[in-house]
Amino acid sequence: MIIVIIVLIIAIIAFLYSIYHDKISFLSVKLNMIEEKINSTLIKRKELIKDSEKIIKEVTKTKKDVYQGFKNINDGEKDIIKLDRKLLVYINEFYLIKDKYKELNKNEDFQKISFSIDETEDLLNAYKEYYNNNATKYNKLIKRFPITIISLIKRRKEKLFFDKKNSSDDDYNDFKY
Repeated sequence: MIIVIIVLIIAIIAFLYSIYHDKISFLSVKLNMIEEKINSTLIKRKELIKDSEKIIKEVTKTKKDVYQGFKNINDGEKDIIKLDRKLLVYINEFYLIKDKYKELNKNEDFQKISFSIDETEDLLNAYKEYYNNNATKYNKLIKRFPITIISLIKRRKEKLFFDKKNSSDDDYNDFKY
């Protein structure tokens, strides 16, 4: 009788382990995929800024670098949050230049770039929201019992939100779930 109970308990633990392990793995894969999409969108954004500089130089007839320090952005940036923040500086400059030089809006190539930059902004906002929603699910899941035990064994750590907000820190001005 005791052997049957022990076998039953082991079977239940194995069953729960397989279900929760699959859920955690599925969410990890989703988070990795969305990170790749964010990264590719950021690379596209960088290329758009680079292309806009050529057009701005042509239209405004300047030989100076339009975006100071832009060439220093590393193509192999591992931290997509840092890359996003760096590119945001140049996106803001792009819009300032666009507003300052009205003749740029008459250039068809510049209009295409402007439209594409707006598109990347929309995509990034959607991707970030999707990432943060899945990070929230992942973080909740790894904190539940018995998954906490599995998470400790597998050394799974809480995922930071895309903007580096941490649900376990003492900063109550950021969002918590």
